Amino acid sequence: MEHGNGIDSRVVRGLGAVNCLSWAMLGGFFIRPGERFSLAGTPYLLDLVHRGSREVVIKKGSQVRITTTKFLECVHGCIFGRFRQNALYMMPTARQVEALSRISFDPILELNDGIRRYLETNTAYLKTFRGRSIYFVGAVPQKVGGTKDSVSLRSIPCDLVIRDEVDLMDEGMVELSRQRLRDSELKLEWSFSTPTYPGYGVDKLWQSSTQNHWEIKCSSCWHYTCLGRDFPRSVGVIDGRWERICVKCGKRIDVKDGQWVPAFPDRSIEGFWVDGLMSPRADLGQDMARLERMEMESNRYGRSEFLRSVLGIASLEADYRLVEEDILSCCQLEPRWSSYEGPSAMGIDVGNRLHYVIGIRVSGQTWKVLTAGEEDSFDGLLLLIHRFGVRSLVIDAQPDIHASRDFLRRLSGKGVRGYRCYYSELMPSEVETDELEGRIKCNRNEWCDRVYSLVKDRQIQFPAAASLPSDFPSQLTQTARTMVENEQTGVKKPRWVKLGDDHYFHALLYFLLAGRWLNVSIMDREQKKRTPASAACRYLIRG
Repeated sequence: MEHGNGIDSRVVRGLGAVNCLSWAMLGGFFIRPGERFSLAGTPYLLDLVHRGSREVVIKKGSQVRITTTKFLECVHGCIFGRFRQNALYMMPTARQVEALSRISFDPILELNDGIRRYLETNTAYLKTFRGRSIYFVGAVPQKVGGTKDSVSLRSIPCDLVIRDEVDLMDEGMVELSRQRLRDSELKLEWSFSTPTYPGYGVDKLWQSSTQNHWEIKCSSCWHYTCLGRDFPRSVGVIDGRWERICVKCGKRIDVKDGQWVPAFPDRSIEGFWVDGLMSPRADLGQDMARLERMEMESNRYGRSEFLRSVLGIASLEADYRLVEEDILSCCQLEPRWSSYEGPSAMGIDVGNRLHYVIGIRVSGQTWKVLTAGEEDSFDGLLLLIHRFGVRSLVIDAQPDIHASRDFLRRLSGKGVRGYRCYYSELMPSEVETDELEGRIKCNRNEWCDRVYSLVKDRQIQFPAAASLPSDFPSQLTQTARTMVENEQTGVKKPRWVKLGDDHYFHALLYFLLAGRWLNVSIMDREQKKRTPASAACRYLIRG
């Protein structure tokens, strides 16, 4: 029996058992009607298959054939017994899973007998070959017992987890998927995505990886050029056409003359940067015209999208983002306090640890942070509440609503006004308060705006920088406002996005919410009663 390219099927199976790409090419597999799988123009794909490392990360531009190649590798692993358990293929949403299965994967299964003969189950969410399954799931968490969880993820033991467009996934679901590999000997993780923000998602993974660049050797001067890293010097006009060029001599270069070169070869995570200029589908003339138009219009959002989708470069076109100098400019000379008579307000962000900010409202528009830090347990927070005379408190309702509710119950009868806070992006400006349930809802974007403005305008006083937690300034910089496109409607709207650990940012936000109920006149009176700084040093934590 012959395959589509005339080669005996036994030869295909024999070579295919060794290498996925040989199997696909020798089998003459179609990836869509009229188009066979080929490495022509994509030599960079050769080293992205059957990597020896357990964890591989690929940051990429669009249309570079990573998704198709990795799907074929996944199918190959099932058919030829590389996987003893299952494989898990994750997309950001169930809708994306259905679209990818229908448009990209089902045609491959339907058009190629060399794959279809092994196919036992074929739905949008499950494809089984020779007793081994590929589960397709959307990485959208459900509420299970008040916490983010996914029944579909919890029930799947795997040898391989693929995260396609990891930047758009819920971080909790990414971590949950990693737990599916617990009983696997292989423990394979493949994460790839068009990057979004610097230091986030695939870019964060890439920073800790080997950082392989595709270095193209110039046939004229032997200099090496990396198209994405050296852009825009890596493209130029030759004979009226935009071409890939050597950054040293300006001569035309060919992607096929490249090789992967790691910046950090000793790291355990293998990382690859596949920029869109490497793709045979790249239209350099169109790309450069698009970029020129963005530059002429001063369209930073369009330019940022170009960097992400074409070059695979993380970019933040934020309208608003604090920098550490903003925080340091709000720092006073006095160190953080060890106690306070009260009344004070407290904000608590809940995560693996409990981050808190305690302070007072000095006047209607001026706030003073007395101390900030983190605790391992709610018992530690109770001690702080007593020491600082906390009378108003707002705590993050998520991720465990039961823990935050139980904590507030422990404050009953202690003279503390406590609320669990829920964020919403659809609420009006006014904060919604439910006194009976001890719950408030606020517009997330507007209150993030408020934190930003108060710090920028220096209307918040922080203790001396040396006395603050070392990560306090940096965490206030890890939330930024940018334009985000709605997946369903295509409408762009401003949204504050998380770039990294931002616990103190939200603890500060909750502190401001809690301080709304404090009596300003009381604050003023307490300020007047304070001992001069020279005599009050015994009450302060020094540097």
